[in-house]
Amino acid sequence: MSIRAAQSAAFSALQSSQTGIAVSSNNIANASVEGYTTKSTSLASNVSGGSAVGVSVTSVGSSVDSYLIKAINEAASESGYESVFADPLEIVSSNFGSVGDDDAISTLITDLETSIASLAASADSQSAKSLVLTDAEQIASELTSLSASVQDQRAAADQSIEDTVDQINSLLNEIQSYNNQLTGTDGTTLAASELEDARAVAIQELSELVDVSYYTNSSNQTQIYIGGTLVVGSQVQELEYNAVGTVNADTVFGEITVNGNSITDDVSGGALGGLIELRDETLPAIQDELDALAVTLMDSVNAVTNLGTSYPGPNELTSSETTALTDAFSGTGTVRLVATDEDGNAVEILDIDLTTVTTVQDLVDQINGSTNMSATVNADGTLTIASTDDDYGVSIINMDAEIGADAQGLSDYFGLNDMFTGTGADDISVNSAWLADSSLVPTGSGSDDATLAVGDSVISSGSSDVAEALANVFDTNVSFDAAGNLGSTKTTLSDYASEILSDVAQQASTAETKASVASTAFSDLVESFSNQYGVNTDEEALTLANLESAYEAAAAVLEITQSLMDTLLEAVR
Repeated sequence: MSIRAAQSAAFSALQSSQTGIAVSSNNIANASVEGYTTKSTSLASNVSGGSAVGVSVTSVGSSVDSYLIKAINEAASESGYESVFADPLEIVSSNFGSVGDDDAISTLITDLETSIASLAASADSQSAKSLVLTDAEQIASELTSLSASVQDQRAAADQSIEDTVDQINSLLNEIQSYNNQLTGTDGTTLAASELEDARAVAIQELSELVDVSYYTNSSNQTQIYIGGTLVVGSQVQELEYNAVGTVNADTVFGEITVNGNSITDDVSGGALGGLIELRDETLPAIQDELDALAVTLMDSVNAVTNLGTSYPGPNELTSSETTALTDAFSGTGTVRLVATDEDGNAVEILDIDLTTVTTVQDLVDQINGSTNMSATVNADGTLTIASTDDDYGVSIINMDAEIGADAQGLSDYFGLNDMFTGTGADDISVNSAWLADSSLVPTGSGSDDATLAVGDSVISSGSSDVAEALANVFDTNVSFDAAGNLGSTKTTLSDYASEILSDVAQQASTAETKASVASTAFSDLVESFSNQYGVNTDEEALTLANLESAYEAAAAVLEITQSLMDTLLEAVR
């Protein structure tokens, strides 16, 4: 080998050592940086004329297992997905309480059952009626409160969806920035390798927010897809979503869009996928269970209270159901309307053959044809049947009437003596008129005697028939359709309420467990990656020492060859 060749080889060794020292030093400096992978240099011999004439650095970077990275991102997505359920469900579960708590909905139903039993023992007791109404109001208040807690968490989830979309967009732009910086690079520089690490960290963070697919092309550009939609390519396609604000059981949410096209149904995994499921499936299922309880409670209790009448009869009765004069009306049998004096004696008796009634207008006309009673459909669609004299009351006695597909009595069909009003758990309430005047609670029984005449006693105030029938509502099993996580069943109102509490508590516990398991699995993979590809400072220190020795050796060779060259030049002068 010539002196020139020796110099060239030594110089290349010096340069490769310098690069190696820079890489090792950088490894040590970035040992604690999240996502940083240990860098190394790849060397190759320089060959000229069939002979090795030194060494050159062919690449600087790290070689990581792509399958492990994919597994980490999948675990990140799963962890992000499971993480969103635990806290909201724990809040809901805490609000619902536990079976046996004094203020649990199941306990409140039992309390109402107890007060109704007391009323059955003294049907004309105003204090007993007041206690029944108080207990009923507590149930209604608790159901509306529980419903509100569910909807509050849906609103929070909806706002989190908007916030998560913003975070996703930020990460998409960050990844695109790395792509732009890496344009045209071949990964042979330290800077390029560090950009690739940073991009990998951003993709991992993105995976925690939403499940993505991605690949890196030959130009070192990573393309990102969400549910088949390209969101990072030649440019970023941002997601768009605006939270709705106030949320109730009937709220219709907007769509997550990209360029105006909905991707909501395509989103899966990550926090975003979990939040959508929490908002649209998990929490509504709990609401469905509450609604099933509320509706069954209302229907069961109201069916009984509409069989009775208050004593003395009220001056007017207004329906909880809405109707229109043109609505079809189909019924059989006879219903009796009676105007009564303050002692419960008949002032006027109106027996209506329902086979002669085909519309609500026909019913109203027949009532208005009486002397002491009137009927009207109000602007809000409610039906009012009233006495035309303030000193008289009006009572409805069902006789053998059957109206509609459910064969209801007239009072039940229109909800003229409903204890509970509303459409579900979110708006259930107790009859406001009864709360203002407990004497309106319809525990009295009206006479269905065919020979009843004006002046006869028509209302019995001391009858316990209605109160006993109410008590039976709570003692016997009633049918529930499948709702939420609860299948169709036949059980008591209190037991069904207990099933709801148990289901919500179980969901909260399961969510916490799943979140913990997913988080641990993700952390274990990250630790495994770090152990395999992270910086070992002891090893880097040893590598650095070896490189410094190599650098010194190469420098010595350069010094020797330069001395030889100088000596040679002196000799030929």
